[in-house]
Amino acid sequence: MTSLLMTQGAVAGLLEPTSVELVPGEVVVAVGRPGHGNVALALALAGRLRLTGGSVSLGDDPEPAALQQAVVLVDVPGVTEPDDSVPFRVIVAEELALAGRPAGPQATSSWLREHRLATGPALRTEDVPPADRIRTLTELGASRPDARFLILVSPDRHGLHRRDWWPVARSAADAGLGVLVTVSEAVELAGHTTLITAIGGAGRSEEASA
Repeated sequence: MTSLLMTQGAVAGLLEPTSVELVPGEVVVAVGRPGHGNVALALALAGRLRLTGGSVSLGDDPEPAALQQAVVLVDVPGVTEPDDSVPFRVIVAEELALAGRPAGPQATSSWLREHRLATGPALRTEDVPPADRIRTLTELGASRPDARFLILVSPDRHGLHRRDWWPVARSAADAGLGVLVTVSEAVELAGHTTLITAIGGAGRSEEASA
């Protein structure tokens, strides 16, 4: 089983040394202060930001191209975050195309209806309930043919609670992906069995349900 492993990965001025391992079928939650660290961690794990210290590899392969192909970035601020002013059906069509699925107007409308989402052409992304937005982007990202790992960045910035994003992340892991969710330190994780790592910390711990 191939894992995605970062060991003491650091980016000067953006990410303090961080260690995390993603394994297919598992969800890890990375906790840190809001800001650049969440984005830098995601980009580095996806081979899109060069480390200034430490290492990141897909199994034994450290090449950025391998990481870029295998890792899907979901809703990363300033990177893959959808433009709020764009009609949501346009975003869905783009994601369907990236997943190698029919993405024309009829196919997009059909997908939206099947998932109980509004199909109106005037519905802007900013008007979609955050939970529906995250669920849609994660599900479509996980369906890309080469996806092996998925990183969802800061769903709590939309006001979402663990109950909103955890089932989405768990569903992607149940489909065989290794999943990382980054959240701020304010997110309540106590009382849940969750694999946790600290952004800017070297260790990983398991917090058991109360």
